Amino acid sequence: MSSKADLQALRTRLETALEERQRELGPDHPDLASELRELGRVAHELGDFPDAQALLRRAMALHTEVLGAEHPETATDINHLGMVLHDLGDLDGAQAAFERALAIDETVLGKTHPSVGRDANNLGGVLKDMGDRLSARAALEWSLSIYTAALGVDHPTTKTVARNLSRIV
Repeated sequence: MSSKADLQALRTRLETALEERQRELGPDHPDLASELRELGRVAHELGDFPDAQALLRRAMALHTEVLGAEHPETATDINHLGMVLHDLGDLDGAQAAFERALAIDETVLGKTHPSVGRDANNLGGVLKDMGDRLSARAALEWSLSIYTAALGVDHPTTKTVARNLSRIV
């Protein structure tokens, strides 16, 4: 799904599926959280930041209600919200979101889990944009070490983090 037309078609299908599920379950049923997150992710990719933010906040609220504020699914919602805030230029909000997701994932999943690597990479990016190169470098080095150990040096995600780090060093 790389073209805008493909993404828009996917968005339409996801919106239709979500509407059907909401009619079945009600608008605030916890089973809708993952669908809301996926639709928010697609809206973000399409550049519809206000809709992405609203969808991700709904997903986060439902996951928090059902799974708790300290659950990895909730952390994933927070991380996605952080990416939207980053793209909106709300660097403080993005930093807070990435730090929160990182704290949850590190506590629940452990310091070397790939989700921690994802959170650290995203935090490193926002810290770089805030001008805190030292903290950004530390976050990206941590992320790179996690991905290298978990996925290997030739994995595309590891290479992406290495590129992000090379832009700071």
